[in-house]
Amino acid sequence: MKRIACIVACLFTVLTMAAQTKVTWSVKVGLGMSTWMGKDAGDSSPLFNQKVGVGIDVPLSGLVSFQTGLNWVSKGASMDADFAGTNVNMHVNQNYFEMPLLAAFHVGTASNFDMVFTAGPYLAYGVSGKRDMDIDDLTVSYNTFGDSKIGEEVIPGLRRFDAGLMAGVALDFSRWTVGLDGEFGLCKLASYSKTRNLAFFFTAAYKF
Repeated sequence: MKRIACIVACLFTVLTMAAQTKVTWSVKVGLGMSTWMGKDAGDSSPLFNQKVGVGIDVPLSGLVSFQTGLNWVSKGASMDADFAGTNVNMHVNQNYFEMPLLAAFHVGTASNFDMVFTAGPYLAYGVSGKRDMDIDDLTVSYNTFGDSKIGEEVIPGLRRFDAGLMAGVALDFSRWTVGLDGEFGLCKLASYSKTRNLAFFFTAAYKF
């Protein structure tokens, strides 16, 4: 409940600010790579993933603005793991609804665009995903965020809530913005593991 109240309070703040100044709306698409980091990440390998979403930019001054929105983001990793004494290859896909809460710093250039540097936290909630386990020539799929049972083996799902830090740099034109975002998870993906999310996306956004 505290997390939900915090999100509602943030949205209320944004709407209040939007009523007092001109807001720029945008739609964004991104392609990039995600993996896991942390003590238990082991030999995890990156996966190609994507994100799409809508965003708003609320000017606070001539150089600073507040950016937020709602994104659908796919993350995950690939790795080799031991299952019942057998070495298997596992692909984990994690799909989130994600809300960034970013401070944006706009630096004008001699050309017809601005450099925009963003930094701040993000909040995310896992909504879907699959874990694919390749055992020899057999592939077994099960839910990423729900507990699954294979024979007598119970495989717990990952935590749905995630939060972390986001930073990026972009070229801001009159109608388009192109840039690079980095997302660094601060929450453990599971109670039994210290792995966290790590992702980078090349993005393009169209502004209204």
